[in-house]
Amino acid sequence: MPRAKNALMFDRKDLLDQIQASDYLTQILLPEKYIFPLFRPVEVSILIVTDASGGFDGRSFGLAELLNVLAVAPGPWVRFVVTTAHRNNDASAALKNFRFDAEDLTQYDEIWLFGVERQPSYLSDPELKAIAQFMAGGGGVFATGDHEDLGAGLCSRVPRVRNMRMWYWPSPGPNGEPVAPKVDTATRHDTLTRRGAETIAFDHQSDDVPQEILPVMYTRPINIVRLQAYPHPVLCGPRGIIRHMPDHPHEGQCYEPTDLDRTFTFSGTAFIEYPVAADGTKPAPQVIAQSHHAHRNPADVKGALNAKTFGSIGVYEGHKANIGRILVDSTWHHFFNINLTGNPGSSDPRAVQGFYGSAAGLDVYKDIKAYFRNIAVYLARPAQIAAMRIRALWWARFEHRIAMDLRLDQIKQWTGTDRLVEYIRIGTVARDVLGLLASRCQITQWVFDIGKLPILVREFIPPLDPVAELKPRGPLPPSELIEILEPALLGAAIYGAALEVRGFQDRAPVERLGDKGLAEIFNRYSGEALQLSIKHVQDTLEQGRSFMAGFERGLR
Repeated sequence: MPRAKNALMFDRKDLLDQIQASDYLTQILLPEKYIFPLFRPVEVSILIVTDASGGFDGRSFGLAELLNVLAVAPGPWVRFVVTTAHRNNDASAALKNFRFDAEDLTQYDEIWLFGVERQPSYLSDPELKAIAQFMAGGGGVFATGDHEDLGAGLCSRVPRVRNMRMWYWPSPGPNGEPVAPKVDTATRHDTLTRRGAETIAFDHQSDDVPQEILPVMYTRPINIVRLQAYPHPVLCGPRGIIRHMPDHPHEGQCYEPTDLDRTFTFSGTAFIEYPVAADGTKPAPQVIAQSHHAHRNPADVKGALNAKTFGSIGVYEGHKANIGRILVDSTWHHFFNINLTGNPGSSDPRAVQGFYGSAAGLDVYKDIKAYFRNIAVYLARPAQIAAMRIRALWWARFEHRIAMDLRLDQIKQWTGTDRLVEYIRIGTVARDVLGLLASRCQITQWVFDIGKLPILVREFIPPLDPVAELKPRGPLPPSELIEILEPALLGAAIYGAALEVRGFQDRAPVERLGDKGLAEIFNRYSGEALQLSIKHVQDTLEQGRSFMAGFERGLR
């Protein structure tokens, strides 16, 4: 992979000098006049491939808007570097007449497939071998098509992708894969959303009114009377749960396969489709969101419609089995220009600019854009996700609301409860600071991946493993422990960075530490916070028992 992906600091000393020499830049970038080495964001390389009428410009079936969204990272800890490729000689693509076996796929971290071509599959065995090796090496894959067999040419033979989403029509696939929904008739998947009492028209897919999706909500017990519910992290945005997508009159379908025991051989190399994880389990695909449409009368575009709920987003947690993750979506109309920026030639004024046509549209579009960026983060390699965590925490340590509020001289004198209270105080502020850019799910994941929590506690922390079935092995942990751990561990990590790397004017100490050294600091201090939290809860429980004993005696 390119060296830049693993570099910790910016190499541009001249840039740092310019920042230090400019009062304006120092105010904006270094609010407290702290001159510290600027961390390079983790670079995630994404190869986006399409075919047929798909493209990367402003055409209706273009991905120009998606590229614009990915050009803006969710935070300073990551940057998406996109390479575009087309199967044909399309002028909008950087790589034309693209073939997977003719490209060094190791330079990429993710492959996004927007298949438009129908059956039959046109990928050769050497190409499928290259993709399978990429996935086996930890590379992530996103894949989508549309109704019937649209997308089957590119996607229908890719391992795991082939049976996480329906690609075949009008007959089942060669391995028994189910038939995809039709483009017409009352059995189609039509998510167009009615605007008041208006008759639904085709161009409603291009307006500022989205469909409402149904994220699968996972629960964890907080105590014997309270559950916490949360979505998969991909559907968790800075503004909360992502519940909307662009709508369309004939979508495809994602599903949870039961066929998990196949091995495919491409050009003499065998690939187990669903490997067994280290713990002996076999991770399986999960549908994490559903779409729904109600009965519709014949006057609406495309006629009558039967009510139905169907899978619209599915994931495969490949990291558990030491291979790449996968995400599939029911339709590329969630991503194409015509559904995001509108149809300039439409006679419907609300369809001309898409979500940009109104304040309400722009508001909901924030969540849709968060979904796009979440996909890119979710599909990254494990080492990259770990590096994002390190750099996010390092950035938070220098954010002015935290940097100006740290009590570095006092914290060294405090012990026990006083130290824990200070960790929780700073951790609460840091959670708010990170929450301006990252989702609550992302922050929780970062914090509880800092240290090694006991498994009996880790099982009850959402959303560390949202698709795992919860099987409590013993009594529930005290609810107070679950509630104070996140701010305590986060605050301790922030303080660790501040106490251990005081000479931040000189980049050399941080360069020597690198991601690994900073992770060790974060782990050590968060481990201390864990022990302080456990001791605090033990003392609280003992006080509670003493109180209840006295209370019981008073009743006699």
